[in-house]
Amino acid sequence: MIDCYGTVFVVRKQPDLISLLMTNHNTKFKKTHLYIIFIVLLAILSAPQIFCQKFLTDTLYVDFHPEVFQQSGFICYDTVIDKRHEDPHFVMYKTKNKFLLFPVDQEIHLTRPLASTIYQNIANQDACMKTFILQINRFEIEKKKGRFSAPTFLLADIPVYEIRNDTQIFYGTLYYKHLYHPQARRETPEQSTENLLNSWYRTFRTDLIKINAIEGGVPPELAPNLIKDPFVPPLFLNIHTGVFAGVDWYGFQAEMYFNRPETESRAKQVSGIVRYQNHPEYESFAIGRNSEHYMYRVNNSLIFDIDLNILIGFLKWKDVKVHNPSVYQIINAELSSVQSILFNRRNRRGFTGRFGAIETAGYIYDKKIKLRAGLFLGLGYRF
Repeated sequence: MIDCYGTVFVVRKQPDLISLLMTNHNTKFKKTHLYIIFIVLLAILSAPQIFCQKFLTDTLYVDFHPEVFQQSGFICYDTVIDKRHEDPHFVMYKTKNKFLLFPVDQEIHLTRPLASTIYQNIANQDACMKTFILQINRFEIEKKKGRFSAPTFLLADIPVYEIRNDTQIFYGTLYYKHLYHPQARRETPEQSTENLLNSWYRTFRTDLIKINAIEGGVPPELAPNLIKDPFVPPLFLNIHTGVFAGVDWYGFQAEMYFNRPETESRAKQVSGIVRYQNHPEYESFAIGRNSEHYMYRVNNSLIFDIDLNILIGFLKWKDVKVHNPSVYQIINAELSSVQSILFNRRNRRGFTGRFGAIETAGYIYDKKIKLRAGLFLGLGYRF
């Protein structure tokens, strides 16, 4: 541009954001801004999920009537007491999304109080040699979120007291972690809840009959879900550490999970895990959520354990000049499994030990998947 005095001015157009992002020599700038835009959008979309749960609540009602079963044996129970710190009708809490975005707190209640619903079909009968009282300390349906599956369980703690000369004497505790197997491909929450309650009630009523099966002083067959030791806690805390090594790598890990008293030979546990690894090219620190343990109890002391893990790791390259890692190569994804024999006494606190094999498959951006295997040795404690 030339003014009236003949002076020449050069006018440079300021690049807008779009042109700046699209130029080849600003590739890094472009990627950085795209990440920022993505994070902002993610925060905006996540905001309703953070706040709306406080305001929206749905309640569903299930009209549960325990099925009547033709079984031999007496049912001699005087009272069912609900000691939960919950609404007496409550059986399940869950969260669902409305309009694919807004999470809603959803509770499932029975149309009648839980204690009276259970008691209606086990009322005291004649010719009872002993009479018992049931106390409900915990009763809820819970969906466990694992990395590879999401099963639904009915969890219940029901202490049993025997009445002797108008005195209540502790007899044992019925512990339930009842796995639900859907009866149809698609079920409404009300249908699945009623089906699960009926499935659990069949097991529960069989346990009650076995507790009452006393003839001529002969001890009854022990109900499989009954634990008579009053010192067994309703929940154990398990902390495990382990070291592992292969041909050209090694590492160590720690994990933690809670489990209920064991009443069955098979169990599934979900844990959180942290893991350090040292490879020839790099070191990594990885974390994993919802790692799954599939446990098969061999005897009262030993368990065969298979765990499956998906971990996200952060890498520290040993020689940056040689490998010249990009920004995408500071993280990796890993799939791993450990098969081991676990020393863990049934329903007892104390030290635990573990020995087995470990396999991993690790992926780093723009590099080949690497498979590794090694031996695993662990030590832990159950509180």
